[in-house]
Amino acid sequence: MKRPTGLILYQGPSLLDGAPIVVIATGLSASTNSKTGNMIQTHILRADMLPMESIHTGKDSSICGECPHRGDGTGKGRTCYVTVYQAQTGIYKAFQRGSYPVYDPALHDRYLSGRAIRFGSYGDPAAAPISVWQSLKSLASITTGYSHQWRAIAPEWASLVMASADQPADVEAARVMGYRSFRVGDKKLPGEVLCPASKEAGRKLQCADCGACSGSNGRRGSIYIPLHGGTAVMANKSRLIARVAA
Repeated sequence: MKRPTGLILYQGPSLLDGAPIVVIATGLSASTNSKTGNMIQTHILRADMLPMESIHTGKDSSICGECPHRGDGTGKGRTCYVTVYQAQTGIYKAFQRGSYPVYDPALHDRYLSGRAIRFGSYGDPAAAPISVWQSLKSLASITTGYSHQWRAIAPEWASLVMASADQPADVEAARVMGYRSFRVGDKKLPGEVLCPASKEAGRKLQCADCGACSGSNGRRGSIYIPLHGGTAVMANKSRLIARVAA
């Protein structure tokens, strides 16, 4: 059987608002992402509209919840690092063409077993059933994942994802709830570890070789990465941090 270019891992209602979504895995052959390395990527998309349309109409809340990096619901003020008009748009169009088969363990586990897998390369994993990610974790060598929904979802998610923290206070709140956190900010807090894939850490490890962002998973310490991105994104992130802190 020819190796598929992607797999539909889930298609159904969003657990965030009930709207139609789809979860698609890509990179089954290899991924060349310079930061993450050779990881299978998973993309959580609205199943009924182009990614940019969902952003400009605010309907990306179905896949991202109330993540502050979405911007104002019209596409303005975004601080999300994902350039959805590139990869995710192409993936959505391929999905609409019927290019991706529905995941069948008997046929497709061979492409997932022993691989590093990134939960939510775009979108929040909590938009899809936890069983989707638990199944992937049981096959993977390493997983990474992040959620802005950590205050509202079941405690079991802590073993799968990092709590996305936007403020120092979020780090402690997440810890109390059993989560390790991942935070973008202007300085490292006590107990946080600088992301090994960051420029500031010398990019000494790619995510595929690190696995520090795999949830609680018996590890200690949370992960911090300095503000990064293009000029506009950096400016927006700085304003976001100041606004949330106020």
